[in-house]
Amino acid sequence: MIRICLVAPGWMIGGQAVEARTLVEGFANDPDVRVTLQPIDPRIPAWLARLRGIRTLVRLPLYLVGLLRGILRSDAVHVFTAAFWPFLLTTTPAILLGRLLGRPVMVNYRDGRARDHIKYRVVRWVLRRADVLVFPSGFLRDVFAEFGLAGIVVSNVVDTSRFVYRERSPLRPVLLSCRLLEELYAVENTIRAHQAVRRRVPDARLLVVGDGDRRTALEALVRDEQIEGVEFIGSVAHQEMGEWFQRADILVNSSRIDNMPHCLIEAFAAGMPVVTTPSGGIPYVVQNLRNGLHVPRDDPQSMADAIMRLLDEPPLAANLIRTGREDCDAKYSWVAVRRQWVSLYSALASSR
Repeated sequence: MIRICLVAPGWMIGGQAVEARTLVEGFANDPDVRVTLQPIDPRIPAWLARLRGIRTLVRLPLYLVGLLRGILRSDAVHVFTAAFWPFLLTTTPAILLGRLLGRPVMVNYRDGRARDHIKYRVVRWVLRRADVLVFPSGFLRDVFAEFGLAGIVVSNVVDTSRFVYRERSPLRPVLLSCRLLEELYAVENTIRAHQAVRRRVPDARLLVVGDGDRRTALEALVRDEQIEGVEFIGSVAHQEMGEWFQRADILVNSSRIDNMPHCLIEAFAAGMPVVTTPSGGIPYVVQNLRNGLHVPRDDPQSMADAIMRLLDEPPLAANLIRTGREDCDAKYSWVAVRRQWVSLYSALASSR
């Protein structure tokens, strides 16, 4: 039995926490591998968690104590990381402590801002202390290669028991946005695209799932411009997201910077066609006219035109849905991804 200490977000909202939970649950009863989560965000009282800066000072010593214990009980360390401050405060200690205690370390880099981050020499020095670099997309692999850092691609996993395939014929004008309401995801462009669609399809609806620091501004945009048919759902636990995929028929993504959003492969699993910007690693997952439609960044009218094309051309929508589902089975199912993780964990543990 290979014992893996998985260093990753435990309670935060976002793709890293989703993927971490998927790995822990996937290997829960596995005969070959046991994965134990060491959260970088230890639980603290809710009122304290709302105090930015203070919460970091409280969590950091709790994290380091738990990290030491987790590494000592493991055969190898698997570290999820984002760029900048999370890398400095949580990833760097995990890599260096793992090396100090004689455990091989795998770094799973998961941030679309990588090029701006790894340009710093000290960051590359820390990354080279890891035994293996792993990326969820070919995009990050290629970015790292520009800086002389080689790695392996292991895709994200989609839980097909939660994101259940549903036949969508005919396609309804019910759009879904499920990104954080932050600047880099540009959800205002999805809202304006919906506004343009409603001029041609008056009963079109947009479900905005997610929360963030842009929510107030986005709600003001809808209110001030009297855009009808927009419903702000707020934050939804990932285990409940499948319900919202069932309620909608087209996934829309406006991100300006990205890597490999879970929502894209979840749409594939649920049988939803995808309209998305080709930001970052997205073209490695969604290829234009093969399993989705690409639109330029910050161009709501082009996004609206792509949505209308899906509604007006049922054979095109059906082909995109079918190919997306085939990709999900071949690349993003637990069966496909488990084989890759077991192989990497085995090689890592044997190098100890």
